[in-house]
Amino acid sequence: MPRNRKKQPSGGLPHDKGDPLDDESEVYEKVLQRLIDGTSHKSQQSRVSAYHKIYGCLVQRYSPISLTERKVMLLESLKRSLGKGNEEEQIWAARVIPLLAIQTETSEDVAALLKMVRPTMMDAMKGINSETSNVRAMCCTGLAMLSFISENDTEEIMSVMQHLQAIAQREKPGEDNGGLQAVVLRCWSLLLSVLPSKMILKHMKSGNILSPRNIIELLDSTHLEVRIVSGETIALMHELFHQHDPTLLQHDLPSLLDTVRKLSTDAYRFQAKQGRKLQRITFRDVLHYLQQNVVPLLRIKVGDETLLLHSWTMHVHYSAVKEMLGPALNIHLKDNPLIRDILKMDPKRMESACAKRPAGRMTKKAEQRSNRATSKERSIRRGKERDN
Repeated sequence: MPRNRKKQPSGGLPHDKGDPLDDESEVYEKVLQRLIDGTSHKSQQSRVSAYHKIYGCLVQRYSPISLTERKVMLLESLKRSLGKGNEEEQIWAARVIPLLAIQTETSEDVAALLKMVRPTMMDAMKGINSETSNVRAMCCTGLAMLSFISENDTEEIMSVMQHLQAIAQREKPGEDNGGLQAVVLRCWSLLLSVLPSKMILKHMKSGNILSPRNIIELLDSTHLEVRIVSGETIALMHELFHQHDPTLLQHDLPSLLDTVRKLSTDAYRFQAKQGRKLQRITFRDVLHYLQQNVVPLLRIKVGDETLLLHSWTMHVHYSAVKEMLGPALNIHLKDNPLIRDILKMDPKRMESACAKRPAGRMTKKAEQRSNRATSKERSIRRGKERDN
């Protein structure tokens, strides 16, 4: 036996540069299916381990067809774990669920997924299934991402927003619950960015939606993340609503500018140096925008393409997707039509990439995904819903 031969890690995918892509896809599907079977294991630790590995598989590769046969089984396991598991199991189940949304091929598939998991995730978000803030925060993020990606029902999105703001208002400011409050506010602002501005203004005036004044009050929070998210949310609200109602922030603007200016130069001394630096940078951007209407411009290289973040709305969307996918974001920016559409990247670039693949089983699947990606239905719907 050769002494220098390297052993393949258990549960991983074999790597052979000579293997055709269709063979690699078959191996991936078998590994994923074996892990999905593991989610129904009697041992809690085995289920957690399976979710952890499934998360890694779904993040590192876009392959919706690989889930077709076992998707229902996986969803049932996830719902069961979210309802009855311990804290670790609930957290991993909540992390996997939104990844199923980006492994679909149409927004209708996402809406169906949301309908199946919404009651269980809503119970966990409100603390019915778990009182730990980590589980609740993860469920807030997962439910918000599913609602954001589907965008099929504005009333459904409004309902989730109202549950989120109820949590944000119920949690009193403080270091113990500041993390949950910051996550809730970030999720709330994400959903705010996809609803028609006139609809939001109507609900805001009737008191059904948080007003800018409610958000401004959170700038005094002792929790760093709450202050930062509040500042970014105020900038987002100004961007979304100013052209429809120029008087929205007019009364509070002088005092708001003073507060933002102070936060852009000073920071709480008891906090870490990195946190103080982040606060200054964030509020300098917010102040610059409120004074001169200049949004911080960010260019992100994706292969030979450039993703341009030129609005607060784009910054919010990019941050949400990046938080979900982490370092694997670039993989999905290249291959995933749903993520490319969310971040307004040209689907034609992906078509040309698919055309370069060798003939075989994967080519047919790639063509199917590409054909769906070129459909303008989702983009047209997004445009109609955004009257700003």
